[in-house]
Amino acid sequence: MKPAKDSVSNSELPVNIKAANCYFMFFISGFLILQNEKSNKFVRFHAFQSIYFSLFFLVSVMIIKYLPIIGDIISQLFTTAFFITWIYLIYSAYSHRELKLPIIGDIAYTESRK
Repeated sequence: MKPAKDSVSNSELPVNIKAANCYFMFFISGFLILQNEKSNKFVRFHAFQSIYFSLFFLVSVMIIKYLPIIGDIISQLFTTAFFITWIYLIYSAYSHRELKLPIIGDIAYTESRK
């Protein structure tokens, strides 16, 4: 975790607020912010990570639900872990940190630098 540099954003919102907002409304807010933000790599990173994290969660829960007998229990545990991680990602973005999730964070970092 490294602190993000303050840089120019396309709106009047502070960079940390804009980055934290990427995680609200699941992946929809990530898409919306990504469409409006072209220059700030910190905000773009959190937008991409929000999108990938949300899609990973949706696909994983759909697959886990099909497991016989224990699928419901595992999906509830997975949903709880997702919720805790989601809250921590919002806190990290608000605190000006680029917290990279394993695999997803590296992909989001690469995409945000293009």
